[in-house]
Amino acid sequence: MIANPGRALLVCFVGSRALSTFGSWASGMVVVIWVRTLTGRDDAAALSMLLFALPTLAYPLIGQLIDRMDRLAALAASQAAGAAMISCFFLVDDRSDIWIVYVVQLLQGVNAGLISVAGDAMLPQLAPADRLSSVNGWLQSAMQAGRLAAPGTGVLIFTMSGGITAVIVFDITTFLVSLALLAPLARTGRHRPARPEPESYIQALRHGTRLITSRPELRTVTLLNLGCGLAAGFLSSSWFAMITSGLGASPDFAGVLATSQAIGGMLGGPLGTWFAATHRIRGAGLCVTAAFCAVGPALLSGLAPLAVAGIALVGLGTSVLFVVYVTVVQNAVPEQLLGRSFATLDAYTNLAQVGGLAIGALWLGAMGSFQPIVVAAMVVLVPVALILLREGSARGEAAEVVAHALPAPASALRGALTVETPAVGGLHYRLRAHDGAGHRS
Repeated sequence: MIANPGRALLVCFVGSRALSTFGSWASGMVVVIWVRTLTGRDDAAALSMLLFALPTLAYPLIGQLIDRMDRLAALAASQAAGAAMISCFFLVDDRSDIWIVYVVQLLQGVNAGLISVAGDAMLPQLAPADRLSSVNGWLQSAMQAGRLAAPGTGVLIFTMSGGITAVIVFDITTFLVSLALLAPLARTGRHRPARPEPESYIQALRHGTRLITSRPELRTVTLLNLGCGLAAGFLSSSWFAMITSGLGASPDFAGVLATSQAIGGMLGGPLGTWFAATHRIRGAGLCVTAAFCAVGPALLSGLAPLAVAGIALVGLGTSVLFVVYVTVVQNAVPEQLLGRSFATLDAYTNLAQVGGLAIGALWLGAMGSFQPIVVAAMVVLVPVALILLREGSARGEAAEVVAHALPAPASALRGALTVETPAVGGLHYRLRAHDGAGHRS
């Protein structure tokens, strides 16, 4: 493992990801508004978001790729590729070229997966285990700060320049600066652990599934990601219909809601750090589900202030979930398998979101009303909350008590988790009684 490279290099790492997020959100929001403006159709805007999420299906292979290559090189290549992809928007003149937007959205979805998985898998090589929760909270707050300024910045540039060109140039610039911020990390050494054996798509998916369901805390964050991903898909598909029909506002109001979500996200970063550092995984889950469920009545009220407040709660819940699940996976999974673990969890989460987007878009196209979609977003989280409440009464709470009673810190257990892969492709986990210094578990 790489030794702690110091605060300056962590600032470069966090700054690179936050700036990349800032640029992507600034252009991403404008692109959806642009598609809505070009076509005049809500379902076309929903389709552009769906295509961005669709590459989730390839995430198991992306995770295996990240586990077999230099993670810093993967991050750098992804930033350069992002700049090249967004440049293709220069080729769009009118609605007849909308297919170019759809293709770029699909490719950007793949690239976003590479950036996310490589970054999450690389962080444990830059920060000690006992600091992961705080660094993840810091990272999430920084990314949400970028999202806070991004929608307004993107819409402002789009409005003042009278087109998408200036927004594209801005996003390209953020990609290139993000790439430059990664350069100081090169002196920290290797960013690739021992390479696992190559696997087929099905084997990688099965392997990742076993990893993210091997322990109670991993199963909890997986369940939360699936439920919230499906709910987020429903809400995203009804985004513009809710704004134009429910609130009677223009599509540009999406920027206000995105800003509100980012403010909630900034507040959720420190809260997620507290949940993760104190091992209150079930409590974090209940907080997240409550935040997502509260947005329903706010959006159905038809009142803009309530809608803004409800979306802020979604931002808070999303940040809490991010910090908790990333920290749990980083501490519970062997370092050489972090890529496929994050990729599998992201794949299932985004697949749930794609399902919600697809169902919502089909409903909007056929029926035109967004209210049942918002109700569905709340309904899918009810069983998640009930499962969390049921777990807390017995085995879940007992496991947390035992974990707190262990005298050794988490870092002393590194290397204790052994992953065996028999010829049939199954996985077995066993504890080994040795220190395993220098190896993450």
